[in-house]
Amino acid sequence: MKIKNENILLVPSKIKGEKKINITLRNELTIYSIESVKDKIFDAVKDYEQIIFDIKDVKNMDLSFVQLLYSVKITADTLNKKISFNVNLSDDIKTLFTNSDLSKVLI
Repeated sequence: MKIKNENILLVPSKIKGEKKINITLRNELTIYSIESVKDKIFDAVKDYEQIIFDIKDVKNMDLSFVQLLYSVKITADTLNKKISFNVNLSDDIKTLFTNSDLSKVLI
């Protein structure tokens, strides 16, 4: 069953017994949209053994979202979950993260 809104799409694996989910994050990833996705993301970390994030088609992203993703990574590591990030950001957003020294956290 797919669960989505304009910023997040959650697609659990259809393979029986496989506790894996793909989470696509897109559009506005800012403090204004974080509340609508935070609980869904942490529920997925709790419920699945493997979490794959696809971050793409991002129009805007701020530090609050980077902090959320960093927190998700730490939580997943603590729970011995497998987590990966496939990040495809525009050159403008990459430059912003590089200039603020946040690229090592996400990119």
